[in-house]
Amino acid sequence: MHIRYSTDDYEKLDGQHNIMVLVGNGFDIAVLNKYGDKKMNGKSTKYSDFFEYVTYFRLCDDNNLIYKKMKEDHEQNKENWCDFESSVDELLGEMINDGRQGEIPKLETDLDAIQNSFSRFLNDIVTTDVVLKLNDKSKANKWADTSLSKFMGDINPKDDMMFVKNTYHYNLYNFIFVNFNYTELLDNYIYLDKSQFEPHRHKNADRNFTFFPNPDGKLTEFNEDTSWSSYIMTNIIHPHGRQNIPRSMIFGTELENYDKSKAEKRLIKSYWAQDDLKYKRYFKDTELFIIYGMSMSNTDGWWMNNIYNSLKMRESELIIYNFEEELSDDDIKQKFLDACTYVDASESENVKAKIYVVQLQNNENYFLGLKESN
Repeated sequence: MHIRYSTDDYEKLDGQHNIMVLVGNGFDIAVLNKYGDKKMNGKSTKYSDFFEYVTYFRLCDDNNLIYKKMKEDHEQNKENWCDFESSVDELLGEMINDGRQGEIPKLETDLDAIQNSFSRFLNDIVTTDVVLKLNDKSKANKWADTSLSKFMGDINPKDDMMFVKNTYHYNLYNFIFVNFNYTELLDNYIYLDKSQFEPHRHKNADRNFTFFPNPDGKLTEFNEDTSWSSYIMTNIIHPHGRQNIPRSMIFGTELENYDKSKAEKRLIKSYWAQDDLKYKRYFKDTELFIIYGMSMSNTDGWWMNNIYNSLKMRESELIIYNFEEELSDDDIKQKFLDACTYVDASESENVKAKIYVVQLQNNENYFLGLKESN
C-alpha cells in the first residue's frame, strides 16, 4: 500500500488521492524530437533508430540470435519496442515448446549483448546538452507544477469522472511515477525545483500545492478558476533500471506462466524486477492510474493485469494518453484489455466505462506537455 499520511504530517490534511503514473518511451521520444542533439540527426530512443545504430556501428555479430530476429523484424517493418519484446518472447517460447531449453543461456547472453549496445546508444542520444536543455525548459515553463496541478484539463468529457468530484481543499495528491524508460528525462522534467515548489510557502499555513479540478472550464460542476489549497507528494521508481547504471537495465519479455526453477525465468522482466514484492502493494489503494507513452502490449501484462483488477474490483479509474493517430477512444480501451492476460468478458464494458482517453495531437497537453510560454 501507499504510505498513508496524517495530520501528524500535514496539519489540515483531509483526504489522500493516490495516483500511479506509468510512463513509456513515447515521452522520451517526444522530448528528443524537440530537444535532441542535432549531431544525432534527429535520432531518438525509437526501436528503429536503435536498430540502425547497432547495424551502422556493427555492435552485434551475425550469430546473435536476437540481432538476427531484429533484422527480420526490420524487413517486415516492425518498428516498435513491443515488437522487439515480442520477438524475444517468440524465441524463448520456441525453445521451451521444442524442448530446447539448453539453448536459453545462449539467448540470455545474446540479450545481454543487445543490452550493452543499448546502453552505449542511450549515452550518445541522451547527451548532457539534452539534459540541461530539458532542465532549463521545465524550470522556465513550470512544467512539473502544471502537470501535477492541471492535468484534469486534458480530460474531455469528464463529468462522469469520480476522481475529480472527490477532490477538495486540504487533500493530498500523492503521485508515484513508474518510469519504464532507462533514461532520467522524466525525472528531470517532473522534478519540483525551488521555482515551482516550496515545502512551507505560506506564513501561517502548511499547504504547499494548488490543484485545479477544471482548468479548461469544460466540467459543469466547477468553473475554470476553481482551485483547491492542497498538499503534494511525488516519488519516481525505475522498475527496469537506469541508464547511469548500465548493469541495472532489464531486457526481456513476460510469460503468463513460467517455471522459476528453470532457465526460462532469466528472460522474464518481472522476475528480475521483483514486481510482486516491490510494487503489487501499490495497486490496493490507487485511486487513479495514468498511462502515458506506452505501447500497451502483452509484455506489459503484469502491470496491465493489476490495473485491470483495480478497475474491476475497486472504484479506481484510468486515463490513457494515446500517441497513435489512427486509433479511436474505443480502440485504445480495447488495446488495454488485449494487453491483459486475465479479462472477464462480462466485466469488459464496466471496466471500459472507467477509462478516459486523451488523444494527443501535439505536445501542448497539460500533463507532461512541452508547450513553451511566450
